[in-house]
Amino acid sequence: MPSDAAHFPDPSEPDRSSLTIRSGCVGGQIVDLRCDAGRIIAIEPAGTLKPDGGTSIDARGGFVLPGFVDAHVHLVMAGMTSSQVNLARCPDRATFEARVEQGLKTLEDEEWLIGHGWLETDWGGEIPDATWLAVAGDRPAVCIKHDHHACLVNQAALTVALERFGDQPCPRGGEIVRDAEGRPTGLMLESAAWMIVNPAVPQPALESRRSTTIEAARHLASLGFTAVGSMEYAEEMVDVLHPVRDELAVRVMVTMLDRELPIDEPLSRLERLSVHPHLELLGCKAFLDGTYGSRTAAMLADFSDTPGNAGMLVELAERNELLEWIEFVVRRGHSPSMHAIGDRAARLALDACDHAERITLDTGIARPMLRVEHCQAVDASDIPRFGVSTKRIASMQPIHMLDDGPTVEKVLGAERLDSFFPTRAIADAGGRLAFGSDWPIADPCPMEGIRIAVTGRDRSGRVVPGDRTITAAQAVHAYTVEARSALGLPAVSTAIGDPADLVILDQDPSVVEWGTETPTVFATVCNGKTTFLA
Repeated sequence: MPSDAAHFPDPSEPDRSSLTIRSGCVGGQIVDLRCDAGRIIAIEPAGTLKPDGGTSIDARGGFVLPGFVDAHVHLVMAGMTSSQVNLARCPDRATFEARVEQGLKTLEDEEWLIGHGWLETDWGGEIPDATWLAVAGDRPAVCIKHDHHACLVNQAALTVALERFGDQPCPRGGEIVRDAEGRPTGLMLESAAWMIVNPAVPQPALESRRSTTIEAARHLASLGFTAVGSMEYAEEMVDVLHPVRDELAVRVMVTMLDRELPIDEPLSRLERLSVHPHLELLGCKAFLDGTYGSRTAAMLADFSDTPGNAGMLVELAERNELLEWIEFVVRRGHSPSMHAIGDRAARLALDACDHAERITLDTGIARPMLRVEHCQAVDASDIPRFGVSTKRIASMQPIHMLDDGPTVEKVLGAERLDSFFPTRAIADAGGRLAFGSDWPIADPCPMEGIRIAVTGRDRSGRVVPGDRTITAAQAVHAYTVEARSALGLPAVSTAIGDPADLVILDQDPSVVEWGTETPTVFATVCNGKTTFLA
């Protein structure tokens, strides 16, 4: 989280408050910039802009760029994880159990134990079961996997969840994993986790969720972000984000996660909310498949390490309702976003893009941005389809390659390596890349995302086999210009008249040796106000 030196928007500050950035490098020249009413109003040689009574930042020759934009986060969830047991990077079962035991000491009597971030490859691949939570005893315990597409529960939590869910079969597109005798192991996959377990887990108090969301936004500002695309349920936008909209340090463009048809009621609630400079409804999201780590991504061919398993379609895609959903969303004037990790899911998402564009062409309604999320495997025959329209965006998270890269040969096999994270292929085909992180699933730091996109290195430091790396300029463009476009925000190019959404770095990202160094964020400016100052 940011240091005490950070500065954040003050709700009492007047809308028109000037900010001068002195001695910043723009286009290779050291200049002064003045911002007023959220816009860049002057760019002059360094030392020539006179004081005007507003605030100022000495950029010390730092590089002034359009602010970073994360096209895909879960802001409310990210805030909530700050109070959960962190199970990321556990090297073995003993460490996992020790962290759970330590977390129990912080809980009130009736409080559930909630953990997050575990990944079986961190300790060699053994899939955990409920015995790993034995120390919790009769206290309900839920530990969410790194990708949030699976969770581990103990018997106490499973009993509560199943009683609440009722006498119904496991939802389609999900699995209650069972042992050879048919008993639940404690592992819940996909819709079994989302629809059976998640609704049973008690939510933190509303005030707590609001305060942790504010802190999460401040953390993003400290990383140089001026805007994010956040995937949120309607309830979270209404009850959490909207009441604290004046206190958010980044602009939040919300994509609604409610997706069970019909979605008219939750969408109408969000449409009735007033538009705010730091909070706006962008669109709606659908899930088409699962993830690599859980072997639930929908693939055109079997996973190499699990013959007979080609993953699964989920929810709207599994029920053949995807085209109905996307038609409703675009007719309503919103941007559709589709979770597609496997190559089969990516093909279905592109088919849905085709359908949406036919609808807009036939009806004359405005064509919204069509976002395909993740694109972690795309068949070579489908790559050119990203370039057929400027309204299609491959919304990708390079940082996921840290954990999926080490196992790609085992998971996909040598013949499919070039389909894995095909960032260069999509760009070469004329497709548009918008980068993000999926925070809290992964680290939101844009410097780390750029480093991975440029070097192609996974968490072990090796270069993942295949041809996928892009230039630093392309990666920065994907984290700034293209991510803004994906979220429907006006372009920023550090020119007079542009929105004053800026980041100041201590080094030029286009010349940094990304394999050994990264720039540092010196300051962040959102809507003409300083939101972070190192």
